[in-house]
Amino acid sequence: MTAPSSASRSESAAPSERVLLARLALDAALGVPGVVSAHAGRFGTRVTADREERLSGVLATALADGGYAVELYLVSEAVPLHPLADRIRERVERAAASAGLAAALRYVDIAIEDVVTPDETGMK
Repeated sequence: MTAPSSASRSESAAPSERVLLARLALDAALGVPGVVSAHAGRFGTRVTADREERLSGVLATALADGGYAVELYLVSEAVPLHPLADRIRERVERAAASAGLAAALRYVDIAIEDVVTPDETGMK
């Protein structure tokens, strides 16, 4: 019996499409002005995980049609929330398209779990 080559080990360690979508959605959301942080929930269960990492505040779920639903759980500044959610969704969709993953992304749900004031964020 032979050990797997380093090439096959690195291929098996590559993140899945689900994890790639979760990571790009989270990164895109955190880059939107007005978004403060991700929120894993009271019990820390809103995560997407693989062998290498845990992405807090994002759930990427496989759907029956082979695509993925992405749910983002975020903390925001005190800004109009519906326009913020629209900007987040748009940025996630653009990021997925840029990464060649647009066909896999079915929808993006955004939940603002908390709203913080400038005093709470340390920004004035």
